[in-house]
Amino acid sequence: MSSGSSEQCSDDEGADLLPVVNDGDAVDNEKIRNIVQDYCTRSVGSTDTMVSNNDYAETCRTTEEWDKEVDIDADYDAVIVEDEFSIPNDLIEGMCFTRKTDLQFALQGWAIKNNVQYIVIASNRTKFTIVCAKHDCPVYPCLWRLHSAQSKRLGGVWKISSIKNQHRCVSPILDSGHRQCNSQFISFYILPTIRKKMDLKPREIIGRMESKFNIKVSYMKAWDARRKAIKVVFGSWEESYRTLNLFMDAVASVMPGTVYRIQSTQTNRFQRLFWAFGPSITGWKYCRPVLSLDGTFLLGKYRGTLLTAIGMDANNGLYPLAFAVVESECTESWIWFLRQVNELLPVVTNRPNLCIISDRHAGLVRGCREIFPNVAHRHCLRHLRENFKKAIRQMGIGDVDFLCQKMYAAGNTDDRSFFNRCMEDMRRIKVDIHQWLVDRDVSRWSLINDGGFRFGVMTTNAAESFNGVLKRARGLPIQALITAIYYNIISMFMRRLEFIATEEQQNNNFFAPRVQTLLKKVEEEARRMPEPIRLNLNEFQVVDMSSRSYRVDILDGRRCKCSCEKPMLYHSPCSHVVCCLALLRRSHFEYVSPYYTTTNYKLTYSGEFHHIPNKDEWGEHNPISGIMPLLPPNYRRRSGRPRTNRYRNTMDEAQAGSSRLCGACHLAGHNKATCPTRFNRRN
Repeated sequence: MSSGSSEQCSDDEGADLLPVVNDGDAVDNEKIRNIVQDYCTRSVGSTDTMVSNNDYAETCRTTEEWDKEVDIDADYDAVIVEDEFSIPNDLIEGMCFTRKTDLQFALQGWAIKNNVQYIVIASNRTKFTIVCAKHDCPVYPCLWRLHSAQSKRLGGVWKISSIKNQHRCVSPILDSGHRQCNSQFISFYILPTIRKKMDLKPREIIGRMESKFNIKVSYMKAWDARRKAIKVVFGSWEESYRTLNLFMDAVASVMPGTVYRIQSTQTNRFQRLFWAFGPSITGWKYCRPVLSLDGTFLLGKYRGTLLTAIGMDANNGLYPLAFAVVESECTESWIWFLRQVNELLPVVTNRPNLCIISDRHAGLVRGCREIFPNVAHRHCLRHLRENFKKAIRQMGIGDVDFLCQKMYAAGNTDDRSFFNRCMEDMRRIKVDIHQWLVDRDVSRWSLINDGGFRFGVMTTNAAESFNGVLKRARGLPIQALITAIYYNIISMFMRRLEFIATEEQQNNNFFAPRVQTLLKKVEEEARRMPEPIRLNLNEFQVVDMSSRSYRVDILDGRRCKCSCEKPMLYHSPCSHVVCCLALLRRSHFEYVSPYYTTTNYKLTYSGEFHHIPNKDEWGEHNPISGIMPLLPPNYRRRSGRPRTNRYRNTMDEAQAGSSRLCGACHLAGHNKATCPTRFNRRN
């Protein structure tokens, strides 16, 4: 089923003029796809390690932290890219250049290398004349002058016609504020690198300029140069929004099942976009009924947030399902995203026992309650841990890290006695802590009280891991961003299909590799147990190596129960069940959920992606049918270096090795200004 639609909302703005597009500056769609595809093929290797896990992990939540984080990308090696533009060592009369921009770049590079500066006194379509910047110096003027013009006799190439006098103002000290080392020159210099490395950071540009020219540029200039280079390679952001509906129509026409929806204002200004690729929708039927929802900030010219819905395959690998570009991670945008999932993805709406895992954002809580009332909405344990950390700080309780670890252990355990012990320990420290956790509904954040909806998934690390794979692709125009996601998913599909084929030839296991490894551990534990006692036809008593007794029920229809509750939580038999099935001479494989089988693993990635048509094969805007050019959104990023509008919280803080003590009561977890005893001191 191919679907595409557009929504219009009223606004109070006047009608704006559409951006004028110069055909001479249009970027070839096929070249863009080749660049993005090459980048995704090289970067998708990290998805092999992107599996569902319940470990606590801190992530970069702001653009500034992303730029400063040195572990996200590999260290920069100061090497020259093979196809970097060459800069002449000397300028001679008669030297020719194909375009005027090539001439300007060569002159700027030569001036920087030789530490001289010039100013332009004449520049038009046919000539370009420069003189030394110190030509009017009253003490020691430099009379160097260069004139170039477009030669009609040579077919329109640009030729240096004359160079008069020699430079007499060369300084041995390189000027860090060189007149010719502007962002336009830097963007032209890094163009080949941007084509191969879309996630090039400003700090890396600074390193390249220092390595090549021994000149240190500012961060702002490097960031602006990167923005200009991206515009040259991938086109302008305005043009990307203008033809977005035609692009999505082209994607949906070649991939059956692809759905999308664009929401715009009455003046055709872009607001939101939701989309899901057909092969991803088809394959999710064979994944576990669990979705992790999360959002990440975009880094381009216009502000925005990328919302994602990520599933888990049979091998605990990430499985991207749906995406949306919205104005921000607010209540209205999350409700709109969930509504599109409900209306456009019946594979999700009609899925029984569906579980949605997210943080406790007001929009997600309200959206799940109103749009998915019959769905098990569970909270991310990692996000709840940070809210818990903030709460106990406000209570003025010391040893915050210990209590957070105790809370996380309680939520992540599959042992009910250990859960009760952790909760009791926190209740003894302070009743308010225990009550805070109880008020958040233990069934929504603790594994042991989940009822088996989570399939053991406790965090939204899956969604955040996929957002990390996109890296600096989040700073591209919207069509290039969608293309990057498209090729990331394709590369992931192909990698995993090759992995499945290799596993079938070498091992030929009935279950996915990681599940097979866990089953072997369960089998080893079962072998060390004494023979179970059969109490009746269906009930058994099992005593493990720690002398703890468990009740096991082997039911009809390949169902089993155990008092340890692990079969219900993980949908896979525990060691106690395996021990009882061995006594009955039955295979415990029959009691493992089919979502873990190799068959489902293979069917998950059986969908086929197809080539996106070139731009000249797209449709045309038609006012009669309602397909109108789109204006860019109103939420444009402020000029200058991108900054975050998100308030820092406890998730942005690194775990400290030692806690600071209050200057008044000498306890950890607060300072003198927020000390609970401050009121007594005032009295």
